[in-house]
Amino acid sequence: MLCLKVPSQPSWVTAAESNLEKVLIDHAHCEKKAAVNAMSLVSRYPEKEMLVRQMIALCQEEMEHFGMVYEYIRKRGFTLQRDPGDPYAQALHKEVRKNEPERLMDQLLVAAIIEARSCERFSILSKHVPDAELQEFYRSLLASEAGHYRTFYDIACQYFPEREVRQRLDALTERESEIVLALESQPTMHG
Repeated sequence: MLCLKVPSQPSWVTAAESNLEKVLIDHAHCEKKAAVNAMSLVSRYPEKEMLVRQMIALCQEEMEHFGMVYEYIRKRGFTLQRDPGDPYAQALHKEVRKNEPERLMDQLLVAAIIEARSCERFSILSKHVPDAELQEFYRSLLASEAGHYRTFYDIACQYFPEREVRQRLDALTERESEIVLALESQPTMHG
């Protein structure tokens, strides 16, 4: 489970299985927001060359994934709709400290945690969705999402002592577990 402290609840699996349309639409929004987040980090920290280079690559990959998910949506006769927001990600982002340099560390670690949860959810979907093509699609994304988690963690370790990064990641994943357990299971990637 990478850095995660609790697994997804069985009720989430049931909700996801029963409404693939909502899962796919929310997944598309997640890929889009991941690309936007990468570019936001570039805008905020343009002087950090390693971060900029990594975020360029990540943004390109996230947009490629967005395109793939969008095609699955269209292929199944669904329509991409407005993004209603993600209470999970919003709750995690509230944990980001306001002052630099702690803000940078927290933004990187929150992004890492979101990628870790996505990876865990893709693993579940690859085994449980009642659609063999989608099972294979989610299986194909597992390594990428795990790699994104690692990218954010490694960048944090480039700019901060690893001991501090691990301690903060531990605190944030503790909070993430509380958020996951408190959420009502919805057919969304992080619901």
